Amino acid sequence: MAINKRLLRLSLFQLGLGFSVVVFNGALNRVLIAEEQIPAGIVGWLLSLGLFVAPARALMGFRSDREKKTFGYRRLPYAWYGTMLVFSGLSAAPFSLLLLSKASQLNSEVPFSVAIFFCTLIFLLYALGVHVGQTGYLALVTDLTPKHERSRAMVLLWIALIIGQIISAFVIGFFLEDFHPMKLVQVMQSASVVFLVLAVAAIWKQDRPVELEDDAEDFSSQVWALLSARKMRLFFAMLFFGALGLTAQDILLEPYGGQVLGMSVAATTRLTALWGIGMLIAMLIAWQAIPRLDSPLPVTLTGCLVGLAGFALITTASAARSVVMFASGAMVVGIANGLFLISTLSLITYLADIKTAGMYVGLWGLVQTSAAGLAALAGSNLRDVVARLTGDVVQGYTVVYATEMVLIVVALAFLMLIPRKAFIVSARGRSAFAGLTEVPGA
Repeated sequence: MAINKRLLRLSLFQLGLGFSVVVFNGALNRVLIAEEQIPAGIVGWLLSLGLFVAPARALMGFRSDREKKTFGYRRLPYAWYGTMLVFSGLSAAPFSLLLLSKASQLNSEVPFSVAIFFCTLIFLLYALGVHVGQTGYLALVTDLTPKHERSRAMVLLWIALIIGQIISAFVIGFFLEDFHPMKLVQVMQSASVVFLVLAVAAIWKQDRPVELEDDAEDFSSQVWALLSARKMRLFFAMLFFGALGLTAQDILLEPYGGQVLGMSVAATTRLTALWGIGMLIAMLIAWQAIPRLDSPLPVTLTGCLVGLAGFALITTASAARSVVMFASGAMVVGIANGLFLISTLSLITYLADIKTAGMYVGLWGLVQTSAAGLAALAGSNLRDVVARLTGDVVQGYTVVYATEMVLIVVALAFLMLIPRKAFIVSARGRSAFAGLTEVPGA
């Protein structure tokens, strides 16, 4: 696939989003849990709020498929609305650190419940922005890319996201070497400006006006038609449990490094870079492998197996008190996440056409992000409960990692139930995944 300038410019959106991911899911959550001693369950609640607004992905994707009112553009309005919400949430996020820090002090004038309320609003704003913006953006990329090139287009976009995470992890780690809460505030507000500039540069004048015939079928009818195929129900079940198993540790890796292995804020922030390098390795593998296969599901299978190996390394690291083993496990889990994510997304984007891209990408995002949000909430609370019952924080983390391994095994079971004959190779060796032709829009 020849990478054109238009696609490279579109990838800037993901590059900017990478900065926000590191700030929210990396540095901020570690500081709140390890430095400010905010219970992991509360931080997990804030980071899991995307779960409650995840249906916006599918609904906004469907609306963008039908959009005819905003100057004739279909995808651009939703990408733009989402961009402004992310920018607003990221800009306001430093106040969550200041509020929770002040409210957690003895005899504080700020009630803890009030701090949680305003922090919830801030995190909801950011989560809704990511859902709406990324769905409109991915649907736009799907519209502009021929079917046989979409898997590599998605790989390129996630490479941009990972590069953004890696760069920002090193930059943030450098600025937080001598940690102070106000430094984190400055870093977060700078990241919001970086995201806004890159996102606007990415989507500016990319959408094209399209005239579509009216479709009387409503949102619920299209969703039920899609899920009427057994293989699609199995696919989404596998996607849910796989994402649940591979992401429950996301908000716990950095606190784990700080509380169990005694790593500094800067050192644990760099874990995000190692995780990103693992994702980057996975994307490079997927770039070569998926277009050559008759189905992306062998890549999904590989991702699950690699994930089991990664969690085995992380769990062993606490007993061995080995930072190297822990960091290696984080990188291996990054590889697993990358293989799982891009293989499932490649399948979904191939099935879509210009009338259904928003809904298909939205449903994939709904399932994937719902699982990630539920994982953040359940994983953090499970860690707190087990640590309180056993009096050992290491046991809390270990139980979470063991539970994730069980969930990955469940995902593998659903994967094995998907009929192999459901996916075939099209002419000239292009990966078509054409066995799902009964799905509307495929």
